[in-house]
Amino acid sequence: MRRFFIGLAAVIVLLAAIVLFRTLTLSPPAPVAEAPPTPVPLVNATDVAQHLSQAVQFRTVSFGAHAHEAEKNAELDRLRAWMETTYPNFHRVASREIIGKSLLFTWKGANPSLAPVLLMAHMDVVPVVPGTDKSWTHGPFSGDISEGYVWGRGSIDDKGSLICILDAAERLAAAGFTPARTIMFAFGQDEEVGGSGGNAVVAKTLAKRGMHYAFVLDEGGTIQTEPFPGVKQPMAFIAVSEKGYLTLKLIAHGTGGHSSTPTTDLAIARLSKAVLATVDHPFASGLDDVQTRKLSTVAAYTPFGTRLLLGNLWLLKPLVVAQMGRKQDTAARLHTVISPTIIEGGVKDNVIPPVAIATVNFRLHPRDTVASVIQHVRDAINDPKVDVVEDHETIEEASKVADMDGATFQLLTHEVHTTFGNIPVAPDTTTGATDSRHYLPIADNVYRLDPFHFAPTDLTRVHGTNERLAVSDLGLGVTFYMRLMKDIR
Repeated sequence: MRRFFIGLAAVIVLLAAIVLFRTLTLSPPAPVAEAPPTPVPLVNATDVAQHLSQAVQFRTVSFGAHAHEAEKNAELDRLRAWMETTYPNFHRVASREIIGKSLLFTWKGANPSLAPVLLMAHMDVVPVVPGTDKSWTHGPFSGDISEGYVWGRGSIDDKGSLICILDAAERLAAAGFTPARTIMFAFGQDEEVGGSGGNAVVAKTLAKRGMHYAFVLDEGGTIQTEPFPGVKQPMAFIAVSEKGYLTLKLIAHGTGGHSSTPTTDLAIARLSKAVLATVDHPFASGLDDVQTRKLSTVAAYTPFGTRLLLGNLWLLKPLVVAQMGRKQDTAARLHTVISPTIIEGGVKDNVIPPVAIATVNFRLHPRDTVASVIQHVRDAINDPKVDVVEDHETIEEASKVADMDGATFQLLTHEVHTTFGNIPVAPDTTTGATDSRHYLPIADNVYRLDPFHFAPTDLTRVHGTNERLAVSDLGLGVTFYMRLMKDIR
């Protein structure tokens, strides 16, 4: 027994020595020698800010369930007309198709034998929560330029990218540039409600034509100024995958009647138990290849204690997973998340409803499927008087993972380095859904990046109050897209 404990102690000492050595020797990689930045015309960020300000003022709001659709379509028509006037050179060199209310542009390249690439953004925005208008520092559709920012709904999501792409293409077209490879542009009408009438239709139309893309770039990743606790070094995260999307209706049945003589067979009580059972049965959690690589990149820039954990995932992964699970943003990247969002039941205070309904939204981790999530929920509830019904309007499996080592990821990394400095670049997973998922069947790889800086407080502005985008980032964003368009070969 004594030998056992001596051997155990020796193993522990050896492991501790290995962990300490790896931690102490882990340092940021030396700057990579890259090709010099592709020269592009200087960008006056103030001009771009004026364009974004004007675009924000078009109230292209997607409410869902076809509510206020006529008003939104009229605004989309106005935005399209504004684009024609504002970007005449781009419209001269690129052919335009109007599919529904979405736009598809094709800028033919010098070598038509090469597979095209697709750059994406969406034109619609989410509503402003009723009653919060007075909480905005500037009106939500004012497009005010103040304090170094463009303010308003959609300035980040996603009209900032839309305007930077258009401004970049306009400048290049005005200078007589022709891309080496055909570049196409898809601007969706309804991304905020699933994209079923917009980019889903565009993608299916292109699939019927036999179109296949070398790569697709949409919104998703960001350049974070404080990417991890204790890290002040800006880092760029290019999303190489996104979670799936599923909404389930939990329909509980009971005995209705007068509230003065209730039974024990109550639909609302049964529904409450079903929702709690769903929430109390979480899905499997853990690091996948994308998050492992992301953390391995982040590790060298973290304080000693964190670096010890992240630099030794081979041994300490369970501790890292537990720590990430305590914060909602990082936890969401570890597993399928469960979010009850709507409760319906009853029409009057003295009437017991025979039916009560809960809406529960799931964002699927790649290890889960739509079918496995539905079965998981049914098993957790285990009540024949609760129906589990999928909402077919938006059902998407988690995306495939794009190549993290290939030429396109390296190209995007190069454009980040030459535009934003030699900052670290890592892969990530988008926890929300984007229109890019509609193109997965017809693209070699799909990537997601908003080429803008975001502080931790900025992330709450997306779909929130006081959405804004820095004027300085607009100039950098246009520069990023110009270099990308010129470097695509």
